[in-house]
Amino acid sequence: MPLRPRSPHGPAEGLSRRAFLAATGAGALALSGCGTGFGLRGSDGSASREGRLSFTLWAGEAELTAFQTIAEQWTATSGVPVVFNVVPFGEALTGIDANLASDRAPDLFRVTYQDIGIYAAGGALLDLTDRLPGGFLDGFGEAFVSAVRSEGRVFGVPHHTDTSLVLYDTEALQAAGARLPTSLDDAWTWEEFRSVAASLPTGESQYAFGVNWQLAGAYRWLNWVDQRGGRLLTDDLTAPAIDSRAARDALALTQSFFTEGLVPPTTSTKGSYVDELFTAGTIGMVFAGDFLLPTIDPEFTGSGRSYGATFLPRDETASADLGGNAVVATSQSVNAEAAADFLAFLSGDEAQALFCEQAVVLPTRTSLLGQTLDYAVRPDLMELFVEQATTITPGLSAQVTVPQFNAVNASLVDRLEQAFLGGDDPAQVLEDLAADVEGRLS
Repeated sequence: MPLRPRSPHGPAEGLSRRAFLAATGAGALALSGCGTGFGLRGSDGSASREGRLSFTLWAGEAELTAFQTIAEQWTATSGVPVVFNVVPFGEALTGIDANLASDRAPDLFRVTYQDIGIYAAGGALLDLTDRLPGGFLDGFGEAFVSAVRSEGRVFGVPHHTDTSLVLYDTEALQAAGARLPTSLDDAWTWEEFRSVAASLPTGESQYAFGVNWQLAGAYRWLNWVDQRGGRLLTDDLTAPAIDSRAARDALALTQSFFTEGLVPPTTSTKGSYVDELFTAGTIGMVFAGDFLLPTIDPEFTGSGRSYGATFLPRDETASADLGGNAVVATSQSVNAEAAADFLAFLSGDEAQALFCEQAVVLPTRTSLLGQTLDYAVRPDLMELFVEQATTITPGLSAQVTVPQFNAVNASLVDRLEQAFLGGDDPAQVLEDLAADVEGRLS
């Protein structure tokens, strides 16, 4: 069962790409090139060649414009053109796999953090540990460095991140008289969140909220486990640790969202994406990523409605999901020095700020966290997303970027579905999930 998310800001499919031989090839979007330091090419021109950098990626319009601007700036000083090979997100990594298997890999490609591990373990990525400027990675948040590091070596740059907040319909929350937290320390507790949700109107076609844990987003359920002090994997990442009291508490709570009718039954881990239910008015609150604001905002403003955002609920601690993407170089690159130099430029302060502002995503560089970026959509809410991203923990980041994680995530989809819709006992579900994870890791 393919588990690619609708949005290119989280983990990809749950199927193994062992040895990169299961791919069918990517159908690249062939676009015309230009002579300003970058170009756009079809898949026949994506392989690494001397004198240029080839970069395979998926990108929305705003993202591609930002990438092009940054490439022009780098080319102006390096003299090396960057050729973009733009492909649909659902085809990006299968195309990379096919090109790696046929020794036609590009110099660079875009990848979710959850996918880096399998490529690093397979020897497909250029080791950047000694190629990036000294101390360069000190400028990134610890959780993001953890996401691009495997066995002590660095295999990519943390280009940007995404995470979730609770978006709410202003009228619905005001009618309920709910307290709206204004800081991370003041975020709703689990109990307070349930109380707020229970105060919202529900009925045959009306529900309190929805959570963004569908399909490849199932890993976001681990936020609740982390908030309770639990773990998916042991500290050394070699065995399951999910069969615990903390995880049972988290599963009992989230299972109750379904049994108490607070969330639509269609929004389980194999169900429908929740942001469309929010814009339609079916739910009063939604757990949603920052990258959805360009879609959600015009729906609300166009209908004369208003919405706001607050922080994720917290328990023993605050925790948030690791989204976003890295950029990596392949071990087949014949331009290793130029590739590493471009990656450092792409993820430097100035270039990252430009990209985040235009694409409406979050920075990974610590120097940008205290700055006010000029976001294209709802800069007031983006400031809250930036704050929430500081609760992406290095421990959880390491757990969701192990090489086997996409297979583990597929097990999460199945087991959580059994609890949410099947009503299975949380203790048994987690015992079975632990067995699944042990098998995936072996």
